[in-house]
Amino acid sequence: MRIAIMGAGAVGGYFGGVLANHGEDVVLIARGAHGEAIANSGLQVDSHWGNFNVKVDVTDDPSTAGTVELILHCTKLYSNAEALPALAGMVGGDTNILTIQNGVTSGATVASHYGWDRVLQGATYIESGIIGPGHINQTGSVARIEFGENDGSSTPRTEAIRGLFEKPGIQVEVSSNIVDTLWSKLVSVGAIGTLMTAARASLPEILASPHGEATIRMLMEEIVAVGQSQGVTFPPRCVESKLEGAKAEADEFQSSLQYDLSIGKPLELDELLGAVVEMAGESGIPVPASAALVSVLDRFKHGS
Repeated sequence: MRIAIMGAGAVGGYFGGVLANHGEDVVLIARGAHGEAIANSGLQVDSHWGNFNVKVDVTDDPSTAGTVELILHCTKLYSNAEALPALAGMVGGDTNILTIQNGVTSGATVASHYGWDRVLQGATYIESGIIGPGHINQTGSVARIEFGENDGSSTPRTEAIRGLFEKPGIQVEVSSNIVDTLWSKLVSVGAIGTLMTAARASLPEILASPHGEATIRMLMEEIVAVGQSQGVTFPPRCVESKLEGAKAEADEFQSSLQYDLSIGKPLELDELLGAVVEMAGESGIPVPASAALVSVLDRFKHGS
């Protein structure tokens, strides 16, 4: 299976690197100094499962990659307007596109260009970063992809992709309800990540503040209420479970939204908590805490 990693940064580059290191036919789509370093010196990956350097095809122009059987779509959500048309040259008769972007709207956005018959939605759970051009550092014992068909069925393509990702350094699961999975992840990402970004504070600092934990809980409850209005079923005690998990791992909790703000990049605001606020407005659900955070960060969403 020929695999293209669209957006081979900290997350896509990690998964693409592991696949390439285990002999899979991978092409990375990466720009700038990062892509140049990979072309010249290979991709260096430091991880919980060991460090390696792998020579792998890389290009900054998807049209030169040729057709592939799988596109792992990992770009930032705000890049979709540019990135999705660029996939066209890699899409052939047997191509599937697995999006592991954040939020709950990515699948529909990709499908609007290429159709649901080509698209699978997924969520990823990983702590990784680019520590230098061509150099990715992954920490912790989790590097997981959960994905699935919209109807929760097991199909030939989900089984083929599951088999592809079953490698040391990757945990993979086919979800029986990927829509609920994506919303459940958003409960943490949308609430804690956005609050950390607006507060310019770490999670321990927020939890140490007088109203920090209550604010996180309120944001989570608002996301759950909006998700339920969309027909989503959340696990029992979802908010308490997510909050307890975040508190237990507070020192390691990172927000990509906060990192992007710190370096002046555009923010995935409209597509994450902003999407929740928009759906809330359409459904007549009050979400004052979420709306306040989105308003605070709105002027930064295009970067600086």
